[in-house]
Amino acid sequence: AVCAGCLRPLRHQLAEVRERALRNLLSKLEHGLLCVPDLAQEKLLLLNLLEWFNLPEVPAPEEALRLLAMLAEHPGAAQMLQDAGAVEFLSQLSPKLEAPLRSVIDGILERFFRLPDAPLDSPAEHQQSVPVTGYFQSMRSSVKCLKFCTFPWLTLTTTDRHILASNESSLQSSNHSLVRTTCDLLQNVIMQDFPAEIFLQRPTIVQNLLSLLTLSSGGHTSDLVMRAVACLQQLCINLRSRLRIVWTAPGWGRDPNQNLTRYTLSQNSSLSHPQEAHGAHLSPASPPGESSPRPSVLGRTGQRARGDGQDGDVASSSGSSRLRAPSEPPLRSPVDPAHLESLETEAEDTADLQLRQLSLAQLGAAVVQRAAPLLETESMKVFLRILELLSETLPLLASSVSDAVWEDSGLIGLDLKDKLLTSLGYLGAVLQRHGICSSDASEMSLIHHRMAYVGTAVFTIRLLQTLLPVEKAGDNLPESTKEELFLLCMDVPFRLAYPGVHESAVAYLEQASPDKHCLYQRAAQSACFMESTCAFVREGEGNFSELLELAEQAIHGLPYHKHLPVIQKCVQICCNVWKSAQPNPGLQKESLNVFLKLLSHPLVFVRTETYTCTLNIVKDCLGVQNVARPGFPSCLGVNFLLNTRVLYEISAFGLQDQAEASMCNIPGTHCYYCK
Repeated sequence: AVCAGCLRPLRHQLAEVRERALRNLLSKLEHGLLCVPDLAQEKLLLLNLLEWFNLPEVPAPEEALRLLAMLAEHPGAAQMLQDAGAVEFLSQLSPKLEAPLRSVIDGILERFFRLPDAPLDSPAEHQQSVPVTGYFQSMRSSVKCLKFCTFPWLTLTTTDRHILASNESSLQSSNHSLVRTTCDLLQNVIMQDFPAEIFLQRPTIVQNLLSLLTLSSGGHTSDLVMRAVACLQQLCINLRSRLRIVWTAPGWGRDPNQNLTRYTLSQNSSLSHPQEAHGAHLSPASPPGESSPRPSVLGRTGQRARGDGQDGDVASSSGSSRLRAPSEPPLRSPVDPAHLESLETEAEDTADLQLRQLSLAQLGAAVVQRAAPLLETESMKVFLRILELLSETLPLLASSVSDAVWEDSGLIGLDLKDKLLTSLGYLGAVLQRHGICSSDASEMSLIHHRMAYVGTAVFTIRLLQTLLPVEKAGDNLPESTKEELFLLCMDVPFRLAYPGVHESAVAYLEQASPDKHCLYQRAAQSACFMESTCAFVREGEGNFSELLELAEQAIHGLPYHKHLPVIQKCVQICCNVWKSAQPNPGLQKESLNVFLKLLSHPLVFVRTETYTCTLNIVKDCLGVQNVARPGFPSCLGVNFLLNTRVLYEISAFGLQDQAEASMCNIPGTHCYYCK
């Protein structure tokens, strides 16, 4: 990095000092004491060179443009200049300069629109232009359990650090009123003013908020817990917005490990993070209301970036200043040089802070671990607030934690795995708490526990879908969670209300506990048979195809419900299908299969009832009472018994079954019919 003392004079108020500083830099470049890559990473230098033409006196414009042209040849500097709005600035400046200087500007603009020789985001170029900062980013190659490590490091002014320290101290106070006021201030002001990643890079405030979640719920402490929940929820929302900037930044890949800003300033520069503009000041040489012909470079006229990704100025919130149109009043640098110099002497211990910062994954895991036990509350309002916080945490975990967390043997991976398993254990306990209700509980209590059970169950499955692959469920799910997963799968109302979530729960149960999954399948099959039996009994005599389909399912349910009228209806349907005036071969075949299943059923009482019903139909169709009946012959009702398969079943197996007393009458009745 270039010494800050070489760059500071470029923004001096005296033109002679600025000119000497510029010639000093050019001389060092000519004699090899500095090289273009050294200067190309100094964003403050690039902005000062543009601001050079916005000051009342512009000494050595040719040398300034020559140095700017040299730096524009470097891909990194060219990109930073474009991000700062140099294209618009130079295009508006060019007509106001002499012809030789305009040609230099044309060359710079041409360089901006020239395709790079190598992709700017290639690994080699990226390593040269964007130094990786932060402990977790330096460990990124070895920490495989993280998709996203940390945001790029942001420096703070002394005032900003004082604001954060004051709020940290207030959160640790024993005065509940002060803590309550501080939480409101954090949620409504501080978290809207600071970029969200600041609270991860300086995690004391987050740690204090997490500590508030462990307070016993009762009296004044319950209100403190809810305010801490609101602050953490706001932080998660802001972090999601900041992540959205990473994913949608133009020219970037889909790797969230990339820095939020493409270029960062030197550590020697006091403007490595944009500070709040303290006001727009007109140039001393310009009277009020008069517009300068030169566009301004530095300065932000709006309010400070909110830090939640909704301020509409992504470039400003990520460290780049925009240029102003020449028709607007020119802005001097918003930060006083003396103040900048004092800030540079009060640098933070960045290395120590980066070692203590929280990653996005650590925040998400800690929030779930602390908030999950609170779902056992008896207050529906509190439950919904906690559930909203957990729902906002899920996208952060999905963006930062990879599937490899369950096999990672590193310290970070083991810590995350331990927190996630603890959270799953807490969620299992919450499901058990709300799933078992006393018989003498009030109606309102039953409604509360049922709603809490459903909400917790949906979140638990969503959490598993986000972090735990199905094939790894057997080795990683706690036993208590497996048991509650089985009970959830057996919950028929839940299956009807959330079929997709229930299907995922069954998939996890199959991998986590094959024995319980087999038991669930048997229970689900039995329930299906019972439902089909009820539908079959309610169904009229209309559609034979649907009736026969339901009859097959109802026959499978006979061992469970033992409802004998089902057998009577099945035999009667077979009789009606075969005696129809317009026989349907397909329906006759299906009805025959149903009847044969009844004749060969393994349960004795089913076979007995089948033969009894069949005998009654034969007597009714072939009785002497039918002799005087005119019209359609009633004897056609026994046609289904004349099929060779039916006759074989009766003669080969029915006559051998000594358990049926009525079967012996059927062959004799057949003989009578044949005569």
